[in-house]
Amino acid sequence: MVNVSVIIPVYNAEQYLGRCIESVLNQSYKNFEIICINDVSKDNSLTILEKYAKNDSRIKVFNNTGNKGAALTRNIGLDNAQGKYIYFIDADDYIDKKYIECMVSAIEKSGTDIVLNVEIESGSKGKTSKFHHPSMPKISENGEYFDKITTIHDAPCFIWARIYKKNFIDKYNLRFLDIKATDDVVFNAITSIYCDKTFVFYGEKYHYTVNEQSVTGNAKAEDNRDLQHIKAHYMIYKYLKEHKIFDERLKLFRVYPFMTVNTKEKFDYYKMFFETIENDYKTNIEQYNDMEKYFADSIFKSSNYDEYLQNHNKIVTIGYLRRNKCLI
Repeated sequence: MVNVSVIIPVYNAEQYLGRCIESVLNQSYKNFEIICINDVSKDNSLTILEKYAKNDSRIKVFNNTGNKGAALTRNIGLDNAQGKYIYFIDADDYIDKKYIECMVSAIEKSGTDIVLNVEIESGSKGKTSKFHHPSMPKISENGEYFDKITTIHDAPCFIWARIYKKNFIDKYNLRFLDIKATDDVVFNAITSIYCDKTFVFYGEKYHYTVNEQSVTGNAKAEDNRDLQHIKAHYMIYKYLKEHKIFDERLKLFRVYPFMTVNTKEKFDYYKMFFETIENDYKTNIEQYNDMEKYFADSIFKSSNYDEYLQNHNKIVTIGYLRRNKCLI
């Protein structure tokens, strides 16, 4: 029986794909399958995949007939996975030789359904740096257990830093929701709400590549990442409400330093979002920080985009600081 299903969504990844697959094939842990799903790549990614599959029977290649995006592409991997455990890796990244071995060891020893490895290195243009999550609490050398709310609020949402028990995924029929970006934010929140405790530790290293051609790396996506995050939180809220698993301790949104209300599209979406979550937000308002309260209040009090611009700065942080007389 296959123990680990390694799922790799692939889209225009020819520059890094070989390195990614080789890092999995060279693992000290050998009992795995690699499920690669080509999402209608326009480069030579499919040719590369077929070449590897021809030489190693553990590699299975699926080819989407139309572009589905990373979220739905990962679902195809889940639908075809045979392993006891599920592990995702992005096609432009790679892992240390004992990475899967240490992940399997951690999930078997911890007794949890999800394990998170926060040993991550980012790389861009030949330079590397250790990843630090801004709200991640310092964890002990031997690892720690996070409850579901701490995991959602304070741990990195990266799915490629986690390994999951397949029977846990199957029990709750967990799949990625159809969102073009921030699908990891949504999947992490939904899986974590079902998981009472996640084991968090420092293991072998995951090497993350900052790829400017990816969905999260291009300039257009960067300009709208605040809107993408609110859309992700809205999907999470709807899912939890519809499945009757909403937890009142859960923050429904956050304000990030890059957040702006610089288009009518953004304002209209934020307005709809806050009107939808209004009751749950105001019931648990004490758990939000002052900037988050300011952002919500400024949207609630503005009937339209023009009115918002008359009273608030397009950049949420600047508007907040000026209101508090921290800026002239």
